Amino acid sequence: MFNRASNQPAVIFLHIPKTAGSTLHHIIRRQYRPRHIYHMGSQADAPDKFKKQSDAQRAQIRVLMGHFEMGIDAFLPQPSTYFTVLRDPMARAVSYFSHVRRDADHYCHELVTTNQMDLETFIASGEDVMMDNGQTRMLAGVLYNIPFGQCGEDVLAAAKRNLRDRFAFVGLTERFDESLLLMRHHFGWRNLYYTRRNVSPPSHKKQLPETTVTAVRQTNQLDTTLYAYAETLLDEQIAGLEPAFSQNLADFRRKNAFWGRLAHYGDEIRLRLLGPSER
Repeated sequence: MFNRASNQPAVIFLHIPKTAGSTLHHIIRRQYRPRHIYHMGSQADAPDKFKKQSDAQRAQIRVLMGHFEMGIDAFLPQPSTYFTVLRDPMARAVSYFSHVRRDADHYCHELVTTNQMDLETFIASGEDVMMDNGQTRMLAGVLYNIPFGQCGEDVLAAAKRNLRDRFAFVGLTERFDESLLLMRHHFGWRNLYYTRRNVSPPSHKKQLPETTVTAVRQTNQLDTTLYAYAETLLDEQIAGLEPAFSQNLADFRRKNAFWGRLAHYGDEIRLRLLGPSER
C-alpha cells in the first residue's frame, strides 16, 4: 500500500455485477489506505448513505467502488475519473443467474427459487433489468429508468459516449490480465497479482438449450454491441503501448502463477485484521 497524491483525480470503479469485480476489489484495497476507500454496498439505502456524507467526508475518498450506475461522480467535490470492466453478455447472464439462485439476499432469489425458474423463464419474467442490457443501462446511467425490454439505440449511444469521454479506460473480464496492466499504466497501481474469486461453480457452465441462448442474445443485443466497442477501445490503448506491453504481459502472467497465491493469502489476513467498517 502506498499514499496516493491528493491532487490526483479520485478513481471511480463502476462495478457491473459478475464481471470479476470481487477479484478487483481485493487488488484495489492494496493500493489505498482504508480511510481513502469508499465501497458502496448493495443495500437499497447505500446510495442515500453515500449522498448524505458531508463534502469534507467525500473529499477524502481516493477510490469509490460499487454497484452503481453512471453519474455518481456528481456527488464528489473533487475531480474524478471512471473505469469499469465488461463481460461477454452470454457468460455474464449465466453467471448472474447462478448468483441469484445462490444468494439468499438477492432481491430476485425468492422469486427464482420459489417458482423453480430456469434462466430462460427468469428472463421472460422481466423482473430484473440486469438481464436486459444491464451493462449498457449502467454505463448510460438509466439502470432502472427504462422498463424491461425498452432500451433503444439512444441508450447504447449514451453508454458508448460515456466510455469514450469519461472513462480512463474500460477492461474486459475475458482479457483480465491486459486490463490489469492498463490499470497500472493509468493509476500507477502495484502488486496486481491475483487468484480468481467468487467464480461460479463449473456445474453452472454446462451447455445451454438453444432457446435459452436465443433469449439471452435477444435481450442483450445492446450489450453485445457495447462489448465489441469496448474491445476496440481496449485494443487501441494497448496498441499505443506496444511493443513493451506484450513483453510486460508475458512477464506478469509468468510471475502471477506464483505470486497470485501469496497475494490471495495476504488479502485474507488483511481482512481478518481490519474492522468491519474498514472492509
